[in-house]
Amino acid sequence: MDNLQLQQIEEGAASIGLRLDAEQVRLLARHADLLLKWNKSMNLTAITDPLEVVEKHVLDSLAVVPFVPSGTVLDAGSGAGFPGIPIGIARPELQVVLVDSVQKKVAFLKNVLADLRQPQIRAFAVRLQGDPAAENLPRVHCAVARAYAAPKPWLALADNYVLPGGIAICMLGPTDDVPETVGELRLEKQLGYQLPFTKAERRLAIYRHG
Repeated sequence: MDNLQLQQIEEGAASIGLRLDAEQVRLLARHADLLLKWNKSMNLTAITDPLEVVEKHVLDSLAVVPFVPSGTVLDAGSGAGFPGIPIGIARPELQVVLVDSVQKKVAFLKNVLADLRQPQIRAFAVRLQGDPAAENLPRVHCAVARAYAAPKPWLALADNYVLPGGIAICMLGPTDDVPETVGELRLEKQLGYQLPFTKAERRLAIYRHG
């Protein structure tokens, strides 16, 4: 990443209220660099312009950070590591679990985490079935998914992983419908936001367990 992209990460994060230090910005940029490098040989993202990667992957992921409670986070269907890796870089006190069912993607995630030296973030090759004990996964204070499934099936799955009092987050487009309740999860709030440069509309729906 060149200086422009580093600046875009820093300014974009500041626009959503996040103050990142130089090392955090460097780590976020390094993740994006590794994504583009690996993407030449395996399908991780359709977005190949570095500035688009910054906005549509890195900054979109960071929009979740102010709403993540302390403790443990599950990123379901993590793919190339969004939003879980940016969350873990921005909030290094969190324990983040990245889960994807595709072995090649998990190999990429493990490579990235070793390169970035982020031991508080771990990656697992698991197909989520709603049984954390059998899958050797923890129940968590926050479960989040980005383009993993439609809101209702995602929440039905997340219900099994979120601890009582914890939250599940849906990352949405401007018109996605969201249910009021799914299992023990109840809609607590919805928030609209814009990506900082293209002004594309996004929403978060936050559900409280129990």
